[in-house]
Amino acid sequence: MTGQAVIHPFDLLLDIDKRNQALTTDTSAQAKPAGQEGRLAVRLGSWNLLLSMDDVAEIVPIPRITRIPGVATWLLGIANLRGTILSVVDLQEFLGGEPSTPTPNSRLVIVRAGEWEYGLLIHEVIGMRQFGEQSRLPDIATDKNINFTPYCVEGFEGENRQWFVFDIDRLLNDSKFLDAAI
Repeated sequence: MTGQAVIHPFDLLLDIDKRNQALTTDTSAQAKPAGQEGRLAVRLGSWNLLLSMDDVAEIVPIPRITRIPGVATWLLGIANLRGTILSVVDLQEFLGGEPSTPTPNSRLVIVRAGEWEYGLLIHEVIGMRQFGEQSRLPDIATDKNINFTPYCVEGFEGENRQWFVFDIDRLLNDSKFLDAAI
């Protein structure tokens, strides 16, 4: 065995990690076209919304909610989620729809704005969806009874349904959303 260098297992692992990072960097550098990134698909009443996974901190079953007097009815109250207090919002009611009636499929989608966390009541989490340019809707026409148009950036047609991309940043920066006092 003269003349052969001894390869230590740790050095081999470092080499594998280095090659893996190079491959990961190469594929992430190729930007996906608009609409190609996977989004979280949720149902809100009869509407199918797509949320950017960058906006979603987690998805949890509905915890016990403590009502707060003197706030809008769409602000359901606050909940303690593993020691973190978050505001719980009935998103459908906030958008002008009927107050939600939670079901066993209902969940809170936890979103963050700075140091604040909000739980958005969603009727059902459907899963991940991805749509191509060919599925894009030319216009976003929504029901007049529920007004999520200010928060909707684009729409897609797929699975015999319309899907609307919901911009969480627009919601969390809306003065109407931030002022729940009545």
